[in-house]
Amino acid sequence: MKYHKIAKPIAFALAAMLAIPPVSASAITFADINQAPWPGAEVSINKAAELKLVVGETINGKNYFKPKDPVSLTQTCQLAYKLLLETGKAKADASAQEKWSTVMNTYKIQSWAHPAVSFCLEEGIISISDLSGFISGEVNRSATREQAAEILGRALEAGVPSKTANATSTIFKDNASISKDAIPYIALLNAEKIVNGDDLGKFNPKSTLNRTETAVMVTNLYNVLKGAATTVKPQSLGTQSGTINDMNSLYVNFEHSNAYFLYASAGATITLNGSTSSVSELVSLFKEGSKITATLTLDSNNRITKLVATSEDAEEEKKDDEKDTEGTLTKVKYDEDDGDGYIVINKTSTYKVDDIDDVDVEIDDDEMDFEELFDLFEECEDNDEAIEVEVTLNSKGELRKIIGEVVDADDEDSDDAIKGEVSKITYDEDDAEGSVKVKSTTYEVEDTDDVSVKIDGKTKDFETLFDLYEDDEYLYVTLTLDKDDYVTKIVASTEEESEDEEEAEGEIESVTWKEDKDTGTLKVDGDTYKSSDVEDVEINIIDGTSEIEDWEALYNAFKDKKVMDVTVVIENDEIVEIEGSVKEAKGVLTDWNDDSLEIEGNFSDNEFEYEFDEDNADDIDVDIDGSNMGNISDMEDLLEFLEDYDDDDEIKVTLTLDKNGYITEVVGERE
Repeated sequence: MKYHKIAKPIAFALAAMLAIPPVSASAITFADINQAPWPGAEVSINKAAELKLVVGETINGKNYFKPKDPVSLTQTCQLAYKLLLETGKAKADASAQEKWSTVMNTYKIQSWAHPAVSFCLEEGIISISDLSGFISGEVNRSATREQAAEILGRALEAGVPSKTANATSTIFKDNASISKDAIPYIALLNAEKIVNGDDLGKFNPKSTLNRTETAVMVTNLYNVLKGAATTVKPQSLGTQSGTINDMNSLYVNFEHSNAYFLYASAGATITLNGSTSSVSELVSLFKEGSKITATLTLDSNNRITKLVATSEDAEEEKKDDEKDTEGTLTKVKYDEDDGDGYIVINKTSTYKVDDIDDVDVEIDDDEMDFEELFDLFEECEDNDEAIEVEVTLNSKGELRKIIGEVVDADDEDSDDAIKGEVSKITYDEDDAEGSVKVKSTTYEVEDTDDVSVKIDGKTKDFETLFDLYEDDEYLYVTLTLDKDDYVTKIVASTEEESEDEEEAEGEIESVTWKEDKDTGTLKVDGDTYKSSDVEDVEINIIDGTSEIEDWEALYNAFKDKKVMDVTVVIENDEIVEIEGSVKEAKGVLTDWNDDSLEIEGNFSDNEFEYEFDEDNADDIDVDIDGSNMGNISDMEDLLEFLEDYDDDDEIKVTLTLDKNGYITEVVGERE
């Protein structure tokens, strides 16, 4: 979890501190205090309750603390907020909650938590980008030990600026397992005797935090905050300038800065290159890859009232950076509610779309939106047709344009393609005609202006192909013919096949990576192969809706115990290419919908989405052990259970996948 400091105004949010009314300090008794996980823990629990930092829940007239229950990320923000208020290190002010109200609603933060989460955003204890990880469906996600330590460590910094987190390591034996962002704060809390490790000297950063552990942390932190001198908060920052690193309709973030500046509730005056503009115009330019510098004028709450922007003319640079790729459209997916989606070309290359409205689509010279493309794709599947497309990506690798045509599916059958070394090429520039001879057969090109030509992976024209032949360049081609045997597509390579090339197929048995030297090894089918520069290895492994495309992702996938079937190409004893698919993925279930499950890897901490055919959900075997799971034997049963699932217990699953990344079986356990 990465947090960013946010510009701090003088006042803070005002709201109720608790979702449940507190019990008076003199009457605090917990009916389940004897269930505390270790002897003596009740002292910290009672102390935290007396300080009004934690409360219990009244059930049938009795007050229960639930000492073993996990604590959510939202509740951790609530604790950070209350700690600073109770120790006098912060003052309440309703304006901050009003300032962040749009953000609260956007990320579905419950109303009871608005004051605390708004406060944490205002103080830089968390950032806007972190809020996407707070809620899963309607459920608050549990905080891990390192996440809670980072939030509370930042709260300590906010309350006592002299307490700075700048360590690069901790004393704990599992320091390597702690995220880089959390290390300074865990080290700070440990130095202040707020957190400790277990009997083995480990911090256990990925374990969830229970309410008893939290009570110990907050009482220790309370003592440190209470004993420190109170400092005066800074006033307005006035103006801020820089190159925009991130922006949307809510906020602006500069390069080399952790501050996120929000627009004032009444709006802001926007100018671009000296002319009146709008937030939406700036956001569009930014998404297209334009470099934008800006000066912000801030009010007393550090909200944007005026934005003066300058955009460099990046059209030529954009053209140079744009990337084109082409092939047969094999999958189209989109989410109507979220407005995102993706396409797959040739069953291997996935291109995600953050906003389907940002993508221009033109098929058979007809302009259409992404939803119409989805409908056309399904119609073509029913009619035994295919959509041949060329897509354009901007300099950030984001999908921006899809141009294509509907063809007979049989025309794209690779078995009918003509392959071989070119022995002759003719070209008549005046009549736009030509031919390509492969072996002893000549194939005519009816219109050289219309034929699709790609050379060494780059889109070219027929004249360039002819010039290469005239220069005695080696050319190996794959020709696609129409029903009249005219050439419609040429894919050419100028590289001769290496005599030392070999292939290895099988399941990946081990992966090593020396990050500082960019070297690695891969073991497949009992043999180990090396790469002296992993950045030169072309990797394409289907992993559900995503792909493994670089060595770091491959290394993380193996550490996450994903089972991968691959084909490895080796030239001159060096790995040059790895292709394949993940056939088994393991992790904690984090999200789900009618046609997919999302899991989080234990090592990489990334979330991965795996789809299934919702029409055949009852054919997918599901076997999950755990209390209160009921009789779950197929995907429909599992989805029905998850609809009402509000327990913070983790469900760990192993997904079996087919070669296209679709789920065929789910096995797991609920802890």
